[in-house]
Amino acid sequence: RQAMLCILADNCDEPMYKKLVTGLCNEHNIPLIKVDNNKKLGEWAGLCKIDNAGKARKVVGCSCVVIK
Repeated sequence: RQAMLCILADNCDEPMYKKLVTGLCNEHNIPLIKVDNNKKLGEWAGLCKIDNAGKARKVVGCSCVVIK
């Protein structure tokens, strides 16, 4: 209800999770953006290590990110 934006990964393993998040966003009029890769979403959320060259290493996948 307080979220400004929700970002959902399309390659999430649980189809019911995707359905739940999509339904909640629709119910509460929260904008939903879908991205193709959960690793990319994890990198955007900062769930990784950055090496000396500035490249992301050890990226953890993330199914959903919500900005409040």
